[in-house]
Amino acid sequence: MEREKFIPPKIEQPKLSETQEHLENLFELKKQYQEQVKALLETQVIEILPDSSEKAGKGVLGMYDINNYECPIPSYDEILKRLEANAELLEQKREQGFTELLLVPIGTPLSFLIDRTRDLIVKKHKEGKLLGTDGEKPELDENEPVYVANEYQDADKNGDLVYYPKNFDQTNHGGKTKEEIIAETGGWQLELIEDLPDLPAKGKGKEKAGRKQFDAVQSPEQYLAKIQTDSQYANEQFTTPEAQLAYFIQYLVQHNQVIDDWAGNGKGCWNAGAYFKGSGFVPFASWNRYYKQFCLYGGYPDIPYGAYGVRPSVII
Repeated sequence: MEREKFIPPKIEQPKLSETQEHLENLFELKKQYQEQVKALLETQVIEILPDSSEKAGKGVLGMYDINNYECPIPSYDEILKRLEANAELLEQKREQGFTELLLVPIGTPLSFLIDRTRDLIVKKHKEGKLLGTDGEKPELDENEPVYVANEYQDADKNGDLVYYPKNFDQTNHGGKTKEEIIAETGGWQLELIEDLPDLPAKGKGKEKAGRKQFDAVQSPEQYLAKIQTDSQYANEQFTTPEAQLAYFIQYLVQHNQVIDDWAGNGKGCWNAGAYFKGSGFVPFASWNRYYKQFCLYGGYPDIPYGAYGVRPSVII
């Protein structure tokens, strides 16, 4: 059955404060929010939540977390208030290149996001709309369009995957479980990232407002040390696998292009905002033209790979 045509949600809000209005214009917030919701709805990452809708007396969009609890998507008004509370920081980070809104369903099962990503890749391929950022049409292994390493299997549910580690150490990582992240966030994270579907190669990172973009060819340990000690990267984290997939989905929906294509214009991405404590691996992801698939792997934190960089974000 053909899905109903998507109608952008009507944004209802009281009169904005001067700061809110400024931030709304600065980040083109209405446009970005509606595009994010559209991409998540079209790919069935979110849906109308029956229990929340009944309580609210209207349709409420959201997703289900790893415990199958409803997690409504943050409203536009909530997002404005969060931005206003961090206005000074966000103005600074925008000058440094953090312009792109990213709504991350951090609480949903990782396997669910992987399935939605796989479905979208296959759909775009069948429509003849699957492209690299260089405009070329990558081939696709239709039998296995997404490769997922064994480490990912239920790792977010059983606690093996920890988030925002302070160290890549199997016993002293200082990270949080997904259960803890859900308790803190309600299942959703609001992030700002740079407009970089192609991560910079070694020596190609640009400087903006006193901050040098991360480029490739460092190890996750080196990246983590840099973000923890260098003031130009204050208030930044690295992406999680959930943020990686959320960005992949929204960029492919909006531009018909895959991100992190290391054999094309870009590099693969260490998702150094997470850590597999069992294997001691750091997650990384890339589009692999040779294997003709999107790949989710893991690698040792002390070994640099020339084809991989990192994607920092500012969590609001």
